[in-house]
Amino acid sequence: MNGNGSGDGTGTAGGAPEGAVLWAARTASPWMYALAAITAAVALVAVALAATGTEGPVWGLAIPFALAAVVTLGCARVEVLVTGVGVKVAFGPLGRPARRFRAADIESAHVEHRRPAQVGGWGYRLSGRGTTVMLRAGECLVIRAKGRNFAVSVDGAERGAAVVNGLLKRE
Repeated sequence: MNGNGSGDGTGTAGGAPEGAVLWAARTASPWMYALAAITAAVALVAVALAATGTEGPVWGLAIPFALAAVVTLGCARVEVLVTGVGVKVAFGPLGRPARRFRAADIESAHVEHRRPAQVGGWGYRLSGRGTTVMLRAGECLVIRAKGRNFAVSVDGAERGAAVVNGLLKRE
């Protein structure tokens, strides 16, 4: 793994078990982790105030801020795994939820340079360009499956696209 939380590992396709990881990369967003921590802290303060009997809508603050913390934490990290079965894109520190693309459903893979302004902002975005997981601007691995594009911003996207396209040639 390199210093920015992203990695590029490769394996051999020839003779590798079907579920073996052929390529992996991940990206994390420090500012999204910070935002998750801040919203969690606000939720905890609201719970503490409610526990002391403070008057006012403190429970009304705790629930939405706790929910915002969980959602933000779930979007702060993404990991892409290419195996002999297809592509898995896992979100958050626990790798859940995950989006899976079977090799039989993938038409192609390529790389695009994208900026948040092009796809509607940061995080999990839907736009005219398809779905984009935008944690940082720059190269994105774009998977075309069932006529739709799914892009994820990770380092080494060019190598990832080559591995996916190599997998498709074996099919």
